[in-house]
Amino acid sequence: MHNKVITFQSTHHVLKAEKILIKAGLKFDIIPTPKNISSDCGMSIRFDSQVINLSLLSELLNTNNISFKIYDYKI
Repeated sequence: MHNKVITFQSTHHVLKAEKILIKAGLKFDIIPTPKNISSDCGMSIRFDSQVINLSLLSELLNTNNISFKIYDYKI
């Protein structure tokens, strides 16, 4: 799998991103942030990079002033 995890600075940003990504019709999961990635916020978004275009996702989040980081993630 080609999973990626997006981390955020706050739960508020996760929830705002969730609304934006649902509206755009993108498939993803909200997961607890893996401890080996970050401890900033307890929630993250996981998605398959073969299904979701990274450029589109980044553009959607940046346009809405959401700070985020994307990591490779192996289950």
